[in-house]
Amino acid sequence: MAKVNENLLILVVGNIDQWISSGRDLPNIAHTQFCAYSNLSADLLAYLQPDIILCPLLCEHFDILDLVGILDELNYSGRIRAMSPPMPNPDIILREISFEYPAMDFDLIEVQPGPKLRPV
Repeated sequence: MAKVNENLLILVVGNIDQWISSGRDLPNIAHTQFCAYSNLSADLLAYLQPDIILCPLLCEHFDILDLVGILDELNYSGRIRAMSPPMPNPDIILREISFEYPAMDFDLIEVQPGPKLRPV
């Protein structure tokens, strides 16, 4: 079994304002910070020093090419992982990111749809 890094800092980038305005709370997950795409900055990255950035492949205000482009401009050198439902050919996206941003450590996480969560 692989060794678990308990100090790994994850930065989740997404539509945080929309999530909160819909009445949902952000989860409280150890070593995890949340950031709206519009709040991503060099200062934030320098302060948090995330080991991995987790984001949706596509959402209302940005897509993965937008995000990876900004992270490249900000000289981010950590890992980037985009979440997506299963796709017929994810290699197309991986090749596109690799072509545009060859130095970036990027991969996709395909998430199987599951039952909708209901409040208890």
